[in-house]
Amino acid sequence: MLRNARQSGGEKSKCYTACAICACPEIYEQVNLARTWFMYLLWPFTAGSHQPSDLISDQAMPTIDNTYGSLISVSPERRSGFRSDLNWQDGYRCVVTGMWDGEHRPASSDQAWVTLTGAHILKWAVGVFTLEQAHTAAATWNIIRHYSGISEETIQDMERLVDDPSNSMMLEPYAHTVFDKLKVYLEQMEREDEYVVKEVSSGRWIHRNILDRTITFRNHTAPTRDIPLPNPHFIALHAAISRILHMSGAAEVFAQILDRYDGAAGGNAIILKSNGNPVHQLSSMMSALYISTLPESTA
Repeated sequence: MLRNARQSGGEKSKCYTACAICACPEIYEQVNLARTWFMYLLWPFTAGSHQPSDLISDQAMPTIDNTYGSLISVSPERRSGFRSDLNWQDGYRCVVTGMWDGEHRPASSDQAWVTLTGAHILKWAVGVFTLEQAHTAAATWNIIRHYSGISEETIQDMERLVDDPSNSMMLEPYAHTVFDKLKVYLEQMEREDEYVVKEVSSGRWIHRNILDRTITFRNHTAPTRDIPLPNPHFIALHAAISRILHMSGAAEVFAQILDRYDGAAGGNAIILKSNGNPVHQLSSMMSALYISTLPESTA
């Protein structure tokens, strides 16, 4: 968390993270702090990426409570024109690979036919506070507010901004999947709106043709239409979470939890019902995972 704080939210983020750590001199306090970040920051992003690939862009980023309650349904009031606005903004091309959206592909292009999709940087339920999820959503956003450079005004307006072009980009299906699963992220360059595609680890399964590409966001409809470009604070937060998950080893723990409990949930660990405290349920799942890996003599 501390190592990635500056890139996420600058000096204020680094100061917040360092102060939080220094305020926990005892081991048990440090464990509780790590547990809080683990449960209320890292888990929601991970669970949000564990959706079926064809639903990813339309799903919420679930908090602990609604993760085990039910799969978040798509809001019936999604902003109309979301995909068309993004296509206009990005010139009907994937911002990473440059592939054309199939129906807008020039006749002179020899690329394979592909349908681009709108990829959300932050998921739908991040900005939607319902009665059922208010407590954990507030806890998640309280951490995000201190850890990122996102302003209080922007956070208050997230319900509107989730489906805004400032929180989205057009991607071809493969790039969309690895971005949603936090396997790749965008690292900001010195120039405004310019980024390089990076991976969290040297995963051989990631196509080499999308890595280390320099991309520049620009409004292809200017000056006719004023469409906002992706918010750099949203991109920086996505990048920080991606790095933290894999640098800390939390990604592997979450993957084992989801894989182990997929069987118990009929292939959907994220929709396990919980009659008790879902935070304690996740803790129990982690404990069971740890115990099952101990040597027989130790266990």
